[in-house]
Amino acid sequence: MKRIILFLLVIISFNVYSQSDEALVKATLMDYIEGTSNGYIDRIVRAFDKNANLYYSQNDSLKSRASSNYAKVFTPNKKTGRLAHIAGIHIRGNAAVGIVEVDIPNYKRRYTDYMLLMKFDGRWKVIHKSYTWEPYERKGSVLFVVSNEDSFGDSKKRTGTHFGELVDAYHEFQNAGYEVQFVSPKGGAIPVSYINLQNELQHTYFYDEKLQQKLKRTFTPSEVNVQEYDAIFYCGGSAAAFDIPNNKAIQEITRAIYEDHNGIVGGVCHGPAGFVDVQLSNGKYLVAGKEVTSFTNAEEGNAELLPFLVESKLRERGGKFRKADKWQAKIVADQRLVTGQNPASTKETAVKIIQLLAQ
Repeated sequence: MKRIILFLLVIISFNVYSQSDEALVKATLMDYIEGTSNGYIDRIVRAFDKNANLYYSQNDSLKSRASSNYAKVFTPNKKTGRLAHIAGIHIRGNAAVGIVEVDIPNYKRRYTDYMLLMKFDGRWKVIHKSYTWEPYERKGSVLFVVSNEDSFGDSKKRTGTHFGELVDAYHEFQNAGYEVQFVSPKGGAIPVSYINLQNELQHTYFYDEKLQQKLKRTFTPSEVNVQEYDAIFYCGGSAAAFDIPNNKAIQEITRAIYEDHNGIVGGVCHGPAGFVDVQLSNGKYLVAGKEVTSFTNAEEGNAELLPFLVESKLRERGGKFRKADKWQAKIVADQRLVTGQNPASTKETAVKIIQLLAQ
């Protein structure tokens, strides 16, 4: 009952807040962010007034371009790899300033955009943008595999990617200097589950705009450039057992990262369900002959709803299964394959991958 009440309060508060000027300014900035990140030309055009200009400094001189020409830089519906979030909004009357921070990993640049907005005709529009950038270094990139499923197959029981596991791993990689991107079978927004906002880290990332934008626009497999990634990490949550294991494109991405680029494959809890069918170029399963772990049969409370039990399938594929007592942390690392048993193992699994990447 408490959860229902909380959900209703969230809906009510959102409906009130969504009419505020701050929310409307944010919507305009999100048109800019999502438009430039995904090649949504109509959203880029919608964010700017038709007479808006963009200003920057080059060779100690002021340069400018029309916003209409800026929109033409982007290829329609093509993701650009830009990672952006709103860093600040200040409103006074019908004028506002928005600050947007943008990372472009391919260029190793971090941009700061200063947007001047005005409200007229009932809408907020960007009338001026100035920006600057600075170089930034990253140690490498890690690709997280997440699910688009929100239920246990045809049942009405809900599931999704385990938010706590995702956050624990994401936090470790980010703090270690690695860029994290997400891929799902269908791309786009993914459902998350098992959210605990009493947990400080989960609470922080639940409201982290950078992470939330990534989860709203996960890559499709065809949008992944394998050469950019040093490791691939399969997030847990029961959903991982449904739409990921049979995805041939994700299987090939995993094989290429592991075999062609000497990268690391990792997974935690139900995550290893996603790579049980990954085969190497010699035809052998990735897990065959290697020590592995995952959510155990003894820990599984939804066996009748799953297409297979992860522990059983790993054993069937030739994995040398190792486990601790139920709900105790356990990780196993063998030949650039790192696996964790359950949610309690997530942080240690990520840390081990980071240690191997540093070697």
